[in-house]
Amino acid sequence: MMDANDDRSRDHGSHYYGEQDENGIDLSLIRENLKLTPLERIRRGDLARRQALRLLEYGRRHRENAIRKHR
Repeated sequence: MMDANDDRSRDHGSHYYGEQDENGIDLSLIRENLKLTPLERIRRGDLARRQALRLLEYGRRHRENAIRKHR
């Protein structure tokens, strides 16, 4: 018989995946990140930052081009 406190008895809904804590944090990603050196973490973070800025710039240019076409 399953205990009401057993994680397997809880309905996590469609948003549950992987190994998560009670706040929905993916613990496997944290463990993988902790295997990296601080410099490797910084480099990964910087790469993610640069990619996000590239996407923002792409979106800005796309909106500007769309506005020009409708004038």
